[in-house]
Amino acid sequence: MNYARLDEGRGWRGFNAGAGFLIFCLFMLCPVAPEHWAEMYSFFGRIILVAFMALFFYHHRPGGRFEVNLVLLYALWFMATRFLNGDHWMAREPDLVLTRFLCAAMLGLGSMLDKEGRRRFLNFFCAAVGIFYFVSGALAIVVNLLGTYIYLPPEGVLFGLDEPWHIHYINVFNTNRTISSLWFYIALCMMIYQFFACRNKRWRIPIVIAGLLFYVAISLVFSRTVKLITSVSVAMLAMLLAIRYLPVKKLWQKAAVLVLCAALLIPLTFKSFDWTASLMSDVSSLLIAGTTDATDGSVVTEGVDFSDNRDLSKDISNLSERGQIFASFIPSLKLSPRRIFVGCFSDRLMSIPNLFVDFPVPFMHMHNFLLETFMLTGLLGFLLVVFFCLRLVIRMLHLFFTPDRRVSLADRVLTIPLAGILLYGMFEVVIFTACSDKRAPTDMRELSFFLIAGMVLASSHEVLPRLRDMKKEK
Repeated sequence: MNYARLDEGRGWRGFNAGAGFLIFCLFMLCPVAPEHWAEMYSFFGRIILVAFMALFFYHHRPGGRFEVNLVLLYALWFMATRFLNGDHWMAREPDLVLTRFLCAAMLGLGSMLDKEGRRRFLNFFCAAVGIFYFVSGALAIVVNLLGTYIYLPPEGVLFGLDEPWHIHYINVFNTNRTISSLWFYIALCMMIYQFFACRNKRWRIPIVIAGLLFYVAISLVFSRTVKLITSVSVAMLAMLLAIRYLPVKKLWQKAAVLVLCAALLIPLTFKSFDWTASLMSDVSSLLIAGTTDATDGSVVTEGVDFSDNRDLSKDISNLSERGQIFASFIPSLKLSPRRIFVGCFSDRLMSIPNLFVDFPVPFMHMHNFLLETFMLTGLLGFLLVVFFCLRLVIRMLHLFFTPDRRVSLADRVLTIPLAGILLYGMFEVVIFTACSDKRAPTDMRELSFFLIAGMVLASSHEVLPRLRDMKKEK
C-alpha cells in the first residue's frame, strides 16, 4: 500500500518529514551540551518523540512497507523483553524502548515521501550534517595541529588533542574515537551523495572542500574500523562509476571490474590515511612556534606526531581483542540460557561475557550489533534484525546494480553509507541496540542509518515493487 493513499494531502507528509528532521538535529547536537540536552529531553524531548511517533503510526498501516513493519515488530518485541525481564512498568529502560520505535518511524519517512520529497529532505539533511561536522572538524583539526585542547562553553566539554596508548588523536565533544570517526564518515558519504545530487554545479566546490576535511578528520581520529569501512566505500564508489561509464556489458567483465577496484583501492585508501596523518604532522611542525634549547641555544621546532605505532598485524590476528568477546557468546548463553528466550537488560549484558574475557578493563558491549541484539532481545529479536538486514541488503544490491535509468547515480550512492554502517556494526554497536555513547539513548549514527535506509528502500520499491520480479527486470 502506498503511503500517499493514507494521507489527505501533502501537508501531513511534509509535517512528518520536518518533525523527523528536527528530531534528528536534536540528537545530533546532543554532545555539544549533554547536561542541558538531558534536562530538556527528560521532559520536552520525550513528549516530542511520543507526539511525532503517534502522528507517524496514525498514518502507518500494516499493509505499508514490509521492512518498516519488521523494525516495528522488533521494537514491540524489545519492549516485551523488558517486561519479561521484570520491568513491568517500563521504568528501567524507557528511553531505550522509546528510541526503538523512533527508529521504525525514521525508517518509514522515506516511504512516506515521493521522489522529489526525498530529494528535498536529503538536501536539508546533508546541509545540517555537513555544516555541523565541518565546523566541528575544522575546529578539532586546528586545535590538534597546535598541540592543545580547549573546553567548549557552555558546559566545558573537552575538545582537542588526546593521547591514550601513545597515539595523538583528535577528541571531538569528549567522546571515543569509534563514535566520532563514524560521525565524520557519515558526513563524508553525504557529501559524496550531494556532489552527484546537487543541481547547481557551483555547490560542488564547498561540497568537495567539506569532503576533504572529513577525510582528514577520519585520518586523525585513528579508528581502524572506520578507516576500513571508508576504504571499502571508496572502492564501492569506484565500482559504481566504472559500471556506469565504462563499456562493460558482460557479467565476467563487471566481475573483473569489481574485483580490480576492491583489490587496488581498499589497501591504497587504507594506506592513504597514514600518508595524510604524516602530512598533518609536518603541517603541525610549521604551525607550532619554535622553542629554544637550553643546552646550546638552538631553536627546536616540534609538531604533533600523528603517526600510528600500533601493531597492525597483531590487531588483525585478534581483531583488536574482539575475538575474545565473540568467542564468549556461546559460553555466555550456556551459562544463562534464559537470554536465548527473553534477552537481558542493557546494564547486565556484559556481566557474563566478561567472565570469559582476559582483558584488564571490562568490555562495555559485544562489539557486534547482531550479537548485542541477541543478548538484549533473545533469538526472536535476533531473527527479526537478521531478516530486516537481509531484505535491506538485497534492496541495496538491486539499487546498486539495476540497469533501470530511473535510478540516478545519487540514489545508488546512498547504498554506500548503509553498507559502511552495516560493516561497522560487525565490530561495534550502533544500530538496533543501546547506543555506546551513554549521554543519549541513541545518536545521529543510528538515526542516520534508518533515515538513509528509508530513502534507499523507497527508491528500490518504486522501480521494483516485489523482490520476486527481480529476474524479470534483468
